[in-house]
Amino acid sequence: MKPVLYLDHDVHLYFVAALRRRGYEASTTQEHGNQRLSDAEQLAFATERNWTILSYNMGDFNALHTEWMAQGKKHAGILLASQFHPPRTLQRLLNLLFLADAADLTGNILFLGPWLDM
Repeated sequence: MKPVLYLDHDVHLYFVAALRRRGYEASTTQEHGNQRLSDAEQLAFATERNWTILSYNMGDFNALHTEWMAQGKKHAGILLASQFHPPRTLQRLLNLLFLADAADLTGNILFLGPWLDM
């Protein structure tokens, strides 16, 4: 099963259109009126819906992942990326989605780095 993606407020909005054109279900914090929620609240919102979150906020989400794992809580996946080269980040995301399904992402945190360059 394909993961459903939830894009944090700092992710470029054209990612949603690009993902949808390729058959992925994706939405943004803006579409749900969640721009003002904390990162912890964003993760909880995504988890309640079994959505994988994509964010550029590496520090906070890495800490949240560690906290959740220590508490025995499981999320639907956290994808982290650098915001400095959006086209490369989008391609890396698409490469990951080609390789992984929702079950592969559940409970994991992944950085969309050079290992996804194909």
